[in-house]
Amino acid sequence: MKMYSSNKGFTWAIMVLITGMVFSACQKRNTDPPILGAPDIVANISIKDVKARYTSGAPVLITDDAVIEGVVSCDDRSGNYYQQIAVQDSTGGVLLRLAGNNLYNDYPVGRQVFVKLKGLYLGQYNGTLQFGGGLDSPYLSQGGVTLLARNLQETHMIKGALNRPLVPQVVTVSQLTTSLQDKYVSTLVKLVGFEFSPSDRSKNYADDAQSGNRIIQDCGVPANKITLRTSNYCNFATLPVPQGNGEIIGVYSFFGSTKQFTIRDTTDVRFYGPRCPTATGDGAITLGSTSPFQINFDNLGTSGLPTGVYAKQEATSGFLGNEGSVYQLNFNLPTAWNQTSLGYKNYASATGLTASSTSAAQNASTNRALGLRQTGTATTGGDPGAAFAFQLANTTGKTNLQFEFKLQSLDTTTTGRTTLWKVDYGFGSNPTLFTTVTTSPATLNTVNGVFLNNTVTVNFGTALNNISQPVWIRVVTLSSTTGSGNRPSTAIDDVKFTWN
Repeated sequence: MKMYSSNKGFTWAIMVLITGMVFSACQKRNTDPPILGAPDIVANISIKDVKARYTSGAPVLITDDAVIEGVVSCDDRSGNYYQQIAVQDSTGGVLLRLAGNNLYNDYPVGRQVFVKLKGLYLGQYNGTLQFGGGLDSPYLSQGGVTLLARNLQETHMIKGALNRPLVPQVVTVSQLTTSLQDKYVSTLVKLVGFEFSPSDRSKNYADDAQSGNRIIQDCGVPANKITLRTSNYCNFATLPVPQGNGEIIGVYSFFGSTKQFTIRDTTDVRFYGPRCPTATGDGAITLGSTSPFQINFDNLGTSGLPTGVYAKQEATSGFLGNEGSVYQLNFNLPTAWNQTSLGYKNYASATGLTASSTSAAQNASTNRALGLRQTGTATTGGDPGAAFAFQLANTTGKTNLQFEFKLQSLDTTTTGRTTLWKVDYGFGSNPTLFTTVTTSPATLNTVNGVFLNNTVTVNFGTALNNISQPVWIRVVTLSSTTGSGNRPSTAIDDVKFTWN
């Protein structure tokens, strides 16, 4: 019995210890992470229906227990949105005006959000509906609302799951209206077959001192245009706009009678294809009736790339190449030959200068050339896959086409790598096969540390005779650079097409 009593006491002690451990483990400490799961709240009104409460004039105070549920479609991560986020459900979208910075830490794109609207005001900013925390007295008659204070945001906004899917709706400009109740306002939409207007191709997304309004237009119907609005405070404001054609994703809004489009960052702009030819030849070279057709690059700083000339990367023997997704197309200011940053450049042409020409002499030269500095790999720096590409609208009625250009190697500051170039051609708007042709000289190299200004000629024979569809001709590097050290500064100039 004595032994039994001892065992029983030991067992009781163990049970007390385990119970205490379990109890301690179940106590929530301030350092514990929040418990994850669906929030204990449901929506009882759609965004469309609550927006219908506002028609015009002063903002509307929400006095009932209305709750909307939506997914964040645009945040302030890039700086293109400031003190506001866009939220959408299946019926529409709306802006939430929120005080504070770095809102994306709490409300990133893809986050589910429940908003308790009681006590908030529904108003507008020149037509675009938005919720705010109070009345903006100077703009009361125009529907002005103020920011929701930081300390009240968690009272009204309940965070839901992250990474909710957002599929932009494909729309046309004509479907986007300037109606207060337009279902596409403050929602994520996609435009297909668009490009920057010719007048905006040489610009950055925004200007140094003010936000940028850039026109993007429908390739098939140039009259279908919309304003791409970019804040000069965003982190991509000073990047040049891409030169090609393709699709663009963004949040639709309007300001008065002006339709506006806002991207989250530059990955929303996928203008990787060739520009659309128009009646004036924009996007393609029209050879005309008189041979030769000549191109120089003396106006790079004011007009950007000449019509029909493209700067490509990630090109292969079966792919034309992407446009504007990696390279900085920076033609606004002259660039010295020994500048080593990645990108297509506005170089002084080697013609008329020497290897020892100073940066000042280069900058002063009015004879310009289209240049390139490779770095890194094909996707991060154009090694290989960089291409100077030319799109001919057609060669109808023309025979014995010949191509001539100057290939220049410019940087002599150090001994470095060698880039091997080839000339090839392909047919159609977006060729899937390119044919390499013989050049004179047969081997085309640019070498870091060697100053060259060689005239290259190509005779296509009968291969490009009387072609009724687009013809692409590329000066392209399809193999990696050889050697070690810096890659060369390469340029082309004085392009000439001749024919019979």
